[in-house]
Amino acid sequence: MMVTRDVIYDLLPSYFAGEASPDTRALVDGFLRDDPEFARMLERFRKIMDDRGSGAPASAPSEKDAFDRARSFAQKESELRGYVVAFALAALFVPVVILLTGRPMRLPFFAMSGAFLATSLISAYQLVRLRNSLGRRRPVYHRPQ
Repeated sequence: MMVTRDVIYDLLPSYFAGEASPDTRALVDGFLRDDPEFARMLERFRKIMDDRGSGAPASAPSEKDAFDRARSFAQKESELRGYVVAFALAALFVPVVILLTGRPMRLPFFAMSGAFLATSLISAYQLVRLRNSLGRRRPVYHRPQ
């Protein structure tokens, strides 16, 4: 089987990450010995990546951290929306069922409906707070004049 540059391109991510098996490393190293032009190109690429990695400030958040924060925000927002809708529907469900069955509305039913409504309102308040907390962290961009 002939090993082509395309095969080596597929193996490079694990090779550079140090996660390649010894056989894969030997295959890539052998190909680089046989193709010095490709080896020089990879060495330049490795230097560029090393320079890029060392030039970034250590305190800057990584893309993974930003993605994790965004995913966490989206998950919390989705959960809070669900709570708002579910508890609001539950607050309406109790009186509707009572009216349809023809029973008199007693204090425990009012209390149950009120508790569902209060929980829905608290969830809505938390949703607003979550959105406002995100707004304070956003960078301010000025439009060119």
